[in-house]
Amino acid sequence: MAVEGHIIEYPEGYDTSGRSLKFLYFNEIEDLVAAQYDDAVVRGRSEPHLFFSHTSANTFAFSVQLAASVDESDNGDPKILWDDYLFFKSFQYPDYGDDDKGPIAPPKKAIITIGNWFRKVGVIRDPSGTFKPPYDSDGYPYHIDIRFTFRIINPVPLSMFDVRFGL
Repeated sequence: MAVEGHIIEYPEGYDTSGRSLKFLYFNEIEDLVAAQYDDAVVRGRSEPHLFFSHTSANTFAFSVQLAASVDESDNGDPKILWDDYLFFKSFQYPDYGDDDKGPIAPPKKAIITIGNWFRKVGVIRDPSGTFKPPYDSDGYPYHIDIRFTFRIINPVPLSMFDVRFGL
């Protein structure tokens, strides 16, 4: 069963006009996190002692299929699909602002939602797109598969208990 998902531009300051990309999600989601340990060599010990260093940032891997239409007879517009793909791709580029005097801002953060259970703030990393036929008369694809990882940004580092209680 597919559930509705969104990639939303994270609003900065008082700006609440963030654009979003809507999709139906029916693939698996891979949750990636690992405790990092460093070796400490102790003289006279046959193997190094392990010391906890840190926990990696929580990252999720996604694969999403975007479609302008289910088949060629639908009225879907591949140009709108292409605009959605460019919106997705724009999360990798800095914001130079509207004039030459403003500061350069880093790429925008995103909010990803899937159904009612997944709503996280983070950054989109390692995006890729695969354009699939059929194509319209202007060459725009009717289907685009996008894959990316999403690194969660937590304002406060999580503890073991935070994770266990779903915070």
